[in-house]
Amino acid sequence: MADELGKLDRLRQSGALSEAEFAAAKRALLQPAVAPVRDDSIGRAANRYVSFQMVAGVVGLVLFLVFLFAVIVPAMDSVNNPVVPQFPGFEQGPVPLR
Repeated sequence: MADELGKLDRLRQSGALSEAEFAAAKRALLQPAVAPVRDDSIGRAANRYVSFQMVAGVVGLVLFLVFLFAVIVPAMDSVNNPVVPQFPGFEQGPVPLR
């Protein structure tokens, strides 16, 4: 880098470069080149995947709760409070054995 700065200075002193051209070339030489940032990086893809997992988990939980309270809980209530069928002629209770 020092060699290139020396070349630029010699070109400026010889009149091949103006002060403005020398300053622009010096600035371009001293500033590091910045690599372009890609939008489709692995980090962004991983973030999208984690977001998808979270949304899928919430949707799964909601579906499970709907199924639980719409199907399972009413079925359990009918098990705890069974409806005993009433048959005509059996109101007196069990018949004793002889």
